[in-house]
Amino acid sequence: MMPSRLKHRLKPRSSGEGGSPLWMTTYSDMVTLLLTFFILLFAMSVIDIERFQKIITSIQTSFFGYTGIMESLPEPKDLENGAGAIVESDIPALEESLLQKVRQAEDVKERLEKFLADAGLEGTVDIRLEERGVVMELPDYIFFERSSAELKPQSLEILARLAEFFKEIKNQVIIEGHTCSLPINTLQYPSNWELSVARSVRVTRYLVEILGLPPGRFMATGYGEHQPLTTNDTPEGRARNRRVTVVISLL
Repeated sequence: MMPSRLKHRLKPRSSGEGGSPLWMTTYSDMVTLLLTFFILLFAMSVIDIERFQKIITSIQTSFFGYTGIMESLPEPKDLENGAGAIVESDIPALEESLLQKVRQAEDVKERLEKFLADAGLEGTVDIRLEERGVVMELPDYIFFERSSAELKPQSLEILARLAEFFKEIKNQVIIEGHTCSLPINTLQYPSNWELSVARSVRVTRYLVEILGLPPGRFMATGYGEHQPLTTNDTPEGRARNRRVTVVISLL
């Protein structure tokens, strides 16, 4: 006969006695919970770029009437690479930065409107806010004769008044020349490109060289007929498109 002790040792285990130890089950649950927790933290740390862009667009549209997205924001594809990602903690600073630009633009616009009114130019100059800054549209007849880039004598007083305002602010100023679509072909100005650039340069040089404004704050550029405000099919439209644009930059 087989000893009872040996029988006990050879007794097969029941199916319920197999598997991993109980501590392993608890450990696996803990690791799973930790993994879920860190995935949740990662999901919360990176803001949905589309949601943030909607916030920025709402602010821009309210104050500027402009629906574009700030170029400095990262593209959604950049988030996949981890480049330029916007984290939740960045939102207040970014929103405050944009709001500061909005307040600055409104302040400059109000001061400019008051200045123009005191100078007797109210109603002559169109002023609007854009994302790039405060924009003034001045008709070309204030400064120039047709097809000419020589400043009219009466325009010098207007530039002198504008120079006084520019001295009160520190912003960069961009002078843009625009024409209508009527072709021009002279020895001096073979196209509207040359005419628009010559006009913007003439205004800028007068502000800097004659009136003593710092040259580092001014930029001159010309667009010819390629950025019209309205149609070129009517005399009224062409007259409006012939203009000098002054941009007080907020960038």
